[in-house]
Amino acid sequence: MRYLSILLCAMVFFLCGCHKKATVDVFQENIHRCAETYVLNELNVSDADSVVVNRLDTLTQMSYAKLMLEMLENLEFQYKQLYDEATLADDDKRIESISRSLRQITTQTDYFRAIEDSDSADNHILLLYWISASYYQNGEKTDFMCFATPDFNLHILDPFADNLMGN
Repeated sequence: MRYLSILLCAMVFFLCGCHKKATVDVFQENIHRCAETYVLNELNVSDADSVVVNRLDTLTQMSYAKLMLEMLENLEFQYKQLYDEATLADDDKRIESISRSLRQITTQTDYFRAIEDSDSADNHILLLYWISASYYQNGEKTDFMCFATPDFNLHILDPFADNLMGN
């Protein structure tokens, strides 16, 4: 009888371990599928030999806001350079267009800075997976990154069309 109870306990532990491993495998498969979909649909590479996920990070509301601010700061720098070039060329049409873009950048920067500075931004709930990966094509390695929602749908970062923070 004692032998039977030990065998039964061992089977229960084995089955629990298999279930946990199966859950991890499904998660890894979903992340890998997101990376493959990104390569195919966004990078337009249909003949990649393989796709390898190198690293996986998570983004919360707070880290997402910080990432958006970083993107906006880079955009602002680039647009200010374009503005200076347009000013030197005395191109009023380009100056007005660039000024409009700079105002949009300022509006979005203020929005994400308010989130970063507020106490309401959640720093614990998962908002996105940040997938760092590589694809191989004809022996050449190309690194890329993409983002996926917790339900494994691709999300393209766009600080002006953001739909994750209720903007």
